[in-house]
Amino acid sequence: MEEEGGRLVAVECDCRELKLINTKLKFARIDQEFCGTMISDYKIKGYYKKESSIENAMICKKSASEYVRRFGEMKAKKKGLYFHSKRAGSGKTLLVSAIGNELIRRYKAQVRFATAGELLDAIRATYNKDSELKTHELIDAAKKVEVLIIDDLGQQKVKADTNDHLFDICNYRIKSDVVTIFSSNCKIEDLPYDYRIKSRIQRMAIPIQAPEESVRESLAERENEEVLDSLLTG
Repeated sequence: MEEEGGRLVAVECDCRELKLINTKLKFARIDQEFCGTMISDYKIKGYYKKESSIENAMICKKSASEYVRRFGEMKAKKKGLYFHSKRAGSGKTLLVSAIGNELIRRYKAQVRFATAGELLDAIRATYNKDSELKTHELIDAAKKVEVLIIDDLGQQKVKADTNDHLFDICNYRIKSDVVTIFSSNCKIEDLPYDYRIKSRIQRMAIPIQAPEESVRESLAERENEEVLDSLLTG
């Protein structure tokens, strides 16, 4: 209760709002594959072959570690990170997941993770008259969650409502004490959204070039070589 105009009025406590946000964004969780992943699990040596990829990976890893260490400062500045590379499988999802995990572990931060497609699909599902959530309730939760990680930004089809919903979310978050972390297959200026959204993302997040090399392919090659070697020597 708080006093207002000589009267006691009920005020919703922060913990209740946090629970409501978590309930509305219950679909937005870090993928099982990356649960528990830490930044130290983002391997470089022996995983990337190109010199440019190694250099970019080192910058990504250092930036991620420093961001977590200086989270309070970054949050005060309302700055997130934007990892981008054209190559799928370059380790972007692992890295943003690891950042989310470490923010939860070290600061008990309220973190929600979703691909851009999942987030927009969840919003569109609220259009259904049988939906338990109203559209504005889900968008409101996405606006207010402390750390929102949006993976694969720019990969979904652009529809009339896509720009509107993303703009509403970004426009609110850029003014609030929250941060947003992105991964994408394209630079911010190449995103398939209108200028209003791209200009806000440019202010919200620091762009970082991720490796233009698939570490997923390197891992598959290494695993296959090891299995083949065991078959030939066994």
